[in-house]
Amino acid sequence: MKITYSSDTINSFGGINFADKIIREASIYDTIDQTLGIRGVKAQYSYSDLFRSYLMLVLCGGECAEDIT
Repeated sequence: MKITYSSDTINSFGGINFADKIIREASIYDTIDQTLGIRGVKAQYSYSDLFRSYLMLVLCGGECAEDIT
């Protein structure tokens, strides 16, 4: 294994954008919105936004919804 030194900040969220892109390109979010429909008039977020936030939380190592900030 070759060790490379970097001055860039490395964090645990580096790959989450790639995972989100793969899920988005697989049309999972569109399927969620088509299946569950549109939320109420006053709702600011769609069902896919809610699922996405929880999925990203789990993929980043979060344990409960209170970890979403």
